[in-house]
Amino acid sequence: MRLTVPEPKIDLYNDGFADHDQLGRKATGDKLSDLVERIDDPMVIALDGAWGSGKSFFLKCWVGEHLKRKGNTTQTVYFDAFGHDFLDDPLIALTGAIAERFESAESREENQKSERSKKIKKAAWAVGKGALRIGASVATFGATEALSDMGDAVANAVGDETQTILRSDIGNGEAEKFWTAHEARIAAMKAFRIALTELTEPVTEDQATEDDKLRVGNPTRKLVVVVDELDRCRPDYALSLLEIIKHFFNVPGVHFVLGVNLTELQNSVRARYGSGVDAARYLRKFVTFGFDLPSYNSVMGRNDIAALYFEKAVQSIGANGRVETDTIKELVRYFLGPDVSLRDAGHIATNIVIAASSDPRSDNHAYKVALACLICLYTLDPVLFSKIMSESALFSDLREFFRLPESLPSNPDQQLKTVWRVLAISCGHVAPTSEHTCHVP
Repeated sequence: MRLTVPEPKIDLYNDGFADHDQLGRKATGDKLSDLVERIDDPMVIALDGAWGSGKSFFLKCWVGEHLKRKGNTTQTVYFDAFGHDFLDDPLIALTGAIAERFESAESREENQKSERSKKIKKAAWAVGKGALRIGASVATFGATEALSDMGDAVANAVGDETQTILRSDIGNGEAEKFWTAHEARIAAMKAFRIALTELTEPVTEDQATEDDKLRVGNPTRKLVVVVDELDRCRPDYALSLLEIIKHFFNVPGVHFVLGVNLTELQNSVRARYGSGVDAARYLRKFVTFGFDLPSYNSVMGRNDIAALYFEKAVQSIGANGRVETDTIKELVRYFLGPDVSLRDAGHIATNIVIAASSDPRSDNHAYKVALACLICLYTLDPVLFSKIMSESALFSDLREFFRLPESLPSNPDQQLKTVWRVLAISCGHVAPTSEHTCHVP
């Protein structure tokens, strides 16, 4: 028996939604594919979903599913931003992932294409390791000394300070180095965009026709880069990565899909720029539009999906029979509302193992029902759980958590009995006419 739900094994770029789409999300993947294929202009799409909603699982399936589309020429790249945020340079990390993907995919194609990935790596090196560091060095050391000398000259000069600066020979050499480095950086950025454009194999003059799809410069293949776990990164790394995407990757045929909780990413913006900043407006500079990851589909509602995931999680860790898992499944479906995530459902399954494996009373049916309720409370609302254990919980707290009607008995003791009775009846363990009640142990 396991303690935690095992991570699903996905063969990146080879597996799609087949055999993995237990929550019916392939239709959402198809809509995303249609969007990135239809638009040539560069886009940044924020796939927005709460923590624990299954974004990473969806995106890992999608990068493979998209490659299976009939007549597909698009290349997909999966980049785990959180897995690289210990590095200082997001450009190098991101470019390395793109180049590695092309080198791997094109090893079966003609050798000429593999040169494109070499070019983009070289251009990124020139930007990230060459010109930028030269410019920083000049600005930090040489330029500082030059400006200090200029300041002395100005202080000692008589007359127009501006003319003194312009006529003085002090700082000429350092200023020349500074602007040479600046020009080198601009040249490196242009080289990077050229190398990136080559990956989309734009239409040449020889290939151009009257058809709008074959205009000179139009991409003949797309590049879609999935950047996952962005909202879990250090705020400075996450926002630097967005800046790099905006300024370096703004090339026709190149799209980005960000797996992100936009609310949490806005918190990163505030952490970096202060609580008073309009974080949503700031992010609109980088994100073309948001694309919600539905937590339900046409067949299953939001709570049904969480309940199904819980059921499979229980099976995968061997927790069947440990407590009334059917009770928890019904609690998830009916009582706990839309805030239950897939990750919450997995944590509930883990807590079943912890609670039931060490409790000799778990064979008692009524106790199992009560324990099921408490496991949900402990996982989803630890504050309320603590109140219950300390006998300080109010009926209004329970009514809000379980979304119960207000027209219930006024006597506190009867209210508590009614809560457990409603739960037991709804879960099918007690007949509606029975006098039996489930008491808190």
